[in-house]
Amino acid sequence: MFLLVMLILVMLLLIKGFFKFVLPALIILMILKFLFGGLMLLFSPHFWGALLVIAFIVWLVRASRSHYY
Repeated sequence: MFLLVMLILVMLLLIKGFFKFVLPALIILMILKFLFGGLMLLFSPHFWGALLVIAFIVWLVRASRSHYY
């Protein structure tokens, strides 16, 4: 499927022009890839675990530096 899409984009490059058809399609595909990747990151337990560890370390450092024991 991916190869077919790339073949169609190359054909459009040769027939109509790069900046009119191919470049906007590639930009849209890149934006969709970033959005999908961000969505998958939100559902990843490794991401949330790393975020919780970092938040705990920051809280621990701030709590140890405060003078309100």
